[in-house]
Amino acid sequence: MCRDVCCSLALLGLFSLVGCAGEPAPSPGADSGQADTVDPLSWDIDEPGPYGVGYRTWARTYSPGSGFEDRTVRINLWYPTTDTAGSAAAYTVGTDEASFEDASLAPPVHEQGYPVHLHSHGHLGYGATSAFLARHFASHGWVFVAPDHTDNTLVDEVDPRPSEHYVHRPLDVSQALDALDEDAALDGRAHTQAVLSSGHSFGVYTSWGVAGATYDLDRIAARCEAGELGDGTCHPELLTRIEAGLADPRVAASLPMAGTYSEDWFGDDGYQSVSVPVVLLAGSEDDVGQAGEWEQIEGIDYTWVELEGGCHQTFALGACSTLDPDEGFRLVGAFALALGRFEILGDSEQGAVLDGSESLSELVEVQVKGRR
Repeated sequence: MCRDVCCSLALLGLFSLVGCAGEPAPSPGADSGQADTVDPLSWDIDEPGPYGVGYRTWARTYSPGSGFEDRTVRINLWYPTTDTAGSAAAYTVGTDEASFEDASLAPPVHEQGYPVHLHSHGHLGYGATSAFLARHFASHGWVFVAPDHTDNTLVDEVDPRPSEHYVHRPLDVSQALDALDEDAALDGRAHTQAVLSSGHSFGVYTSWGVAGATYDLDRIAARCEAGELGDGTCHPELLTRIEAGLADPRVAASLPMAGTYSEDWFGDDGYQSVSVPVVLLAGSEDDVGQAGEWEQIEGIDYTWVELEGGCHQTFALGACSTLDPDEGFRLVGAFALALGRFEILGDSEQGAVLDGSESLSELVEVQVKGRR
């Protein structure tokens, strides 16, 4: 996720994590019958919703499979609250005064329960590096869950990266969904059967993996043999575990941000096994190969959204000199929510945003392939 020393210093807390996210809109109230009296699909996608934002975190330990050591990840959860004050959320790095630690949980405002946004952070990131996006969704009545990818965060990086981390990442986010199902406070009300999945930078690898891209086992084996992965060695069960499957059928839409499809892992056409819509969000000042990906991708529901002036951190910490962070956050949040409302909640009106016929800004260019 970080590409230079300045970004790493920013992550260490030398700026406000709240930054340009703005203040949450007034709460709709704590009435448990609220879901019967409001229409959450009437709320503007490019404005904060009416809820405040609560935040909780806990550790989860799981087994990645035979031959792998047990793994513990930090689960970060943002959710709607009617609280109007509280303690600032304490993240892996820094605090966030716009999110309230252990706030009360507002009742679901959506008929099927809390819709879910699942997120994977970038290299040297942590679950809260795209907290602006988490807050936006929580304010609209969603729950937003993002694990810290242990051994690849700012505070615990293992360098060189072990090969098993490419198994860990998809499993981490699947475990985050399992954690929601088992969470006593949510009481089975998180709608994990069909979720929106996103990833930033290295998290784009995660998002393609859980969305169902087919891994190129022959290419991976050859890279292992050539010592091209991580520390030059491959976990003895790596190929077996990948072949067993890392996709998560609960992913209903995918939102890769500031990163592109990896042929090293998925081969030339592994993307063709992805049956859910994919919307790539990228910035004109962050060339990660998005134009080449656009030319390559065929045969799936695929959209490329380019933000003029957007940089790598437009989709995370907001430290971007070529696009006002407030405006970048607004556009990213709006497109992400449009995708979630269209695919998860059946809000057909958002189709015009997703195909570009309804413009959010002159800074946005939308190109579509294979739209369903």
